[in-house]
Amino acid sequence: MKYPNAADGVKKIFVSEVIGLAASVLAVISSVTGLLFYDDLRFAGLAAAAVIALLVAGGVYAAAYILEIVGILRAGRDESAFKVSLFSIIALLVLTLAGEFFYGNHVVSFIIEIAEDVAQFFLVHYIIHGIMHISERLGKPEMTKKGNNIFRVIYIAIGFEIIVRVFELIFGKELGESLSMPFGVIANILKTVESIMFLIYIGKGNRLLKESK
Repeated sequence: MKYPNAADGVKKIFVSEVIGLAASVLAVISSVTGLLFYDDLRFAGLAAAAVIALLVAGGVYAAAYILEIVGILRAGRDESAFKVSLFSIIALLVLTLAGEFFYGNHVVSFIIEIAEDVAQFFLVHYIIHGIMHISERLGKPEMTKKGNNIFRVIYIAIGFEIIVRVFELIFGKELGESLSMPFGVIANILKTVESIMFLIYIGKGNRLLKESK
């Protein structure tokens, strides 16, 4: 059984994740460089280059976002789980824009941040589920086990994030973040691990579907 649409779609999703990761790294480096040298005239050229690099990173990230939508649309032709991811990534875009619009309103921003976490969860969750379902039909049950391992990391990370959110709700955002810092650090570490596992998993799904074409 072949899944040409899913193969092409998962490939695009994988490429978009790699590009997005590269853009994020570039953005972090540019931001740090800009903060370090923005007020030092001796490094004015370096600071200007950092600003340009940051803008480039934003454009690259936008391109990766569009490519991921195209990939999800294509993969959804062969596996319905990807269709849930499509709604999630669109919701994530809307929420991100809404977050910028309501920046400064702590209550609304708090609600939007939670909604973004939920949308991000469903996006990753159903991309993994889509690959798992196709892998099972291709007789590759080990991909299900690998997918479930990622889910365990995701659920544990969510548990720690919920603790942080509860602290923020009770004590306010700034004080809550300070009091729950250990839980936040663990959550961020787990999210980094999750991102790496997710990227590796999509890569394996991409190779599996390529071989089945």
